[in-house]
Amino acid sequence: MSDSFSPRFDALQRFSRKLRSKLNFIPHLPQAVLLYHEGYSGIDKYIADGGRARKILNYLRYEQCISDSQIIEPKTATITQLNLVHDFSYLSQLYEPSVGERIFGQGLNEDALRTCIEQQRIMTGGTVRAARMSQSSMYPRRIINLGGGFHHAYPEGGYAFCVFNDIAVAIHHLRKHDYTGKILIIDFDLHQGDGTKKIFADDESVATYSIHAENWFKDKAKACFDVALGPGIGDAAYLDAIRSTLPNIVHQVNPDLVFYLAGVDVAEDDELGDWRISHNAIFERDKFVDKIVGKRRMVVVTAGGYGSNAWRHSARFFGYLLSHLEKPIESDNERLISAIKRVSRAMPMHDLTNDADDLDIFSDFMQPMKRTRLFDFYTKYGIECSLEKTGVLEHLHKLGFLSPILELELDHPNGQAIRLYADEQKKLLLIECILDEKKFLSGMRLLWIEWLLSQNPLAEPTESRPLLPGQKYPGLGCLPKIIGCIFMICDRLKFDAVGFNPAFYHVCFLAKGQGCFETPYDEARFRVAQALTAGFNLQQASKMLQNGLAAGDNIYKWVPARMIIPMSDAANAHFQSKEYQSEVEKLAAQEMAKYGVYGQSRGYRHK
Repeated sequence: MSDSFSPRFDALQRFSRKLRSKLNFIPHLPQAVLLYHEGYSGIDKYIADGGRARKILNYLRYEQCISDSQIIEPKTATITQLNLVHDFSYLSQLYEPSVGERIFGQGLNEDALRTCIEQQRIMTGGTVRAARMSQSSMYPRRIINLGGGFHHAYPEGGYAFCVFNDIAVAIHHLRKHDYTGKILIIDFDLHQGDGTKKIFADDESVATYSIHAENWFKDKAKACFDVALGPGIGDAAYLDAIRSTLPNIVHQVNPDLVFYLAGVDVAEDDELGDWRISHNAIFERDKFVDKIVGKRRMVVVTAGGYGSNAWRHSARFFGYLLSHLEKPIESDNERLISAIKRVSRAMPMHDLTNDADDLDIFSDFMQPMKRTRLFDFYTKYGIECSLEKTGVLEHLHKLGFLSPILELELDHPNGQAIRLYADEQKKLLLIECILDEKKFLSGMRLLWIEWLLSQNPLAEPTESRPLLPGQKYPGLGCLPKIIGCIFMICDRLKFDAVGFNPAFYHVCFLAKGQGCFETPYDEARFRVAQALTAGFNLQQASKMLQNGLAAGDNIYKWVPARMIIPMSDAANAHFQSKEYQSEVEKLAAQEMAKYGVYGQSRGYRHK
């Protein structure tokens, strides 16, 4: 399908879905309803994306997966409902600063704490309403709440970002209204639903089934199925664990009602999690749950997911439940790459290859052995055009660098160098990049970043943005735009991938979810590093690993290795292959055991 036709085809599909959503009385069409309240929006700078629910709803509306009649606004959970599970002594002290500190792990001012508590109270009301709706034949078998899944909250108090245990409150509400059916809670959040497990430990009518990194609540429960996979898990091991356990558990419990915590903090691009589950694997997981649950009624809540990309994993599943929409949703990085490719391919060849400073057509004959173009293609003028198109020059202008000077050194001993100075005096170096061409895998072309520097020599480090290992000055704040220029070169010159050798842990962590290490062993060691440094901010983690971190009977020290960001289909296929992923998981298990990672309570990583 041509690029020009694709947008029109997508628009036609959206119109078709809109028509189907308005005809949801037809039996063979997929059916679901969704609960959402404006109060689901939280604090913009909180560790979770405060706009996650709104982004999901906006996407579903854009894709015409849902009509207004399928969106139901819940009411805030009452104190009486909350008191069905939580001690009143806890509920009466919710707004005390010490309580907020214990739950959220960071100091929140009075207004921020109130917003967080009220947000979760409304979402709990949504889960209660969803549970009630699941008992009525007026509603479809799938009820989606765009919030909830606060499975760490205990009767006596909340913690780990969970104020109220909404699932437990909803189940107790059903029981109070004489519901006696069997209930199964499927919890696929990265972390164990320890609060939920404790609350229903003595209730055989409520089974809890959780696949997570490690067990936090280790006491026995009458109807509990815990599968602790450990840290650093990838697609193959994750999906195998689900496929080998879920069908048997559903058959054994034979529930009348299912609550599904569709947590997405397992994602490779999650800002807190240390698992590397792909966008496609999360979707496969969710579809498998829907298939196995079958005709039973199911309430779906969003549960964990942190960072600006979390919404897309949930939105894809909900689009499937509502309208059988299956297309993937690009991450921020993927959208950046797509945009860069569009910009790159729209730029006239003349702009990239013409040298505005050299109009002498005989110059190449006078110095035939001297390179004059980056990779024998980009002129100095062409690179300046690329810097303008990707917004690098505009960003520098905003910082006060009004007349930056570009310099090329195409015969550098380590490749081909590009430098950008603050002015003609060339005393303040802003950007330096040394590129080369290498081969990897079976002869694929690799655009190799030998060196990349982005710094603001006029800036000072701050408490909130301290210098990272290896930095002399703070960064310019436009690294994604600079990387964008490199991606443009990669796309234009048909390289298969971009590669670099991260000297420090923080460098490769910033590429998490986009790049992989060339060898499975190095990818496995990266997962060990993530697990060992959970609970520390990036600056602390990078420094600890650089100096050497005591782990078990060994010392873990960061060792640079080739990291690859695939661009071509062939390169992507290699790193997504079952062979590569399975080898990574096998080696990761060995390395985790070597450094004593298993069995350690890591908790959440705080920014």
